[in-house]
Amino acid sequence: MTRVRPRRPSRRATRRGIVVSTAGALVLAAALLWQSAYAGFTDQTAALPASIGTGTVALTNEIEGIAPLSLPEMRPGDSVTECVIVTSTGSLPATVRLYVRDRTSTTDLASYLQLSWDAGTGGGVNADCAGFRSAGTTVSTTMGSFASSYARGILPWDTAGGTTAETRTYKFTVTLSDSAPARVKGGSARLTFVWEAQNR
Repeated sequence: MTRVRPRRPSRRATRRGIVVSTAGALVLAAALLWQSAYAGFTDQTAALPASIGTGTVALTNEIEGIAPLSLPEMRPGDSVTECVIVTSTGSLPATVRLYVRDRTSTTDLASYLQLSWDAGTGGGVNADCAGFRSAGTTVSTTMGSFASSYARGILPWDTAGGTTAETRTYKFTVTLSDSAPARVKGGSARLTFVWEAQNR
């Protein structure tokens, strides 16, 4: 029986295997070295604490908490004037506008009640207008067509915000039109004036 000797790889094949194995080892070693270096060098900035809060928008008037304003019975041509002081104590700048809500009327009286509003300084204590000084803008309209939303609100007032209270006096005059017909006799009208501030 003839024994078959296993063939020994040629020297060229051996050299090729060594070259391939060595190249693979170099790649592996380089990869390990890169990963080690990447993991070994880190840095961070100093911690930066941060806190976030919200500012305030706040309005009051000097007749809050007392009975609703009630005007006397009027005849055509009669007028009544009152003043109100509005105070802003919000920390943020805001725009204040005046409008109405909860408007009701009988006998179509609202169409013949003329409302005239002015803004300025001074006066306003207990609704008295003594010492009032106009800022130069007056808005007149009937009760029935008076602005009923902030977007359409009148006499915009830009407050600065901060720690110091800011005040503005509003003077309004209600007049029953001379042309009011007999059908409005015995009628009544009611509405709520709203000063709203929105942050700019």
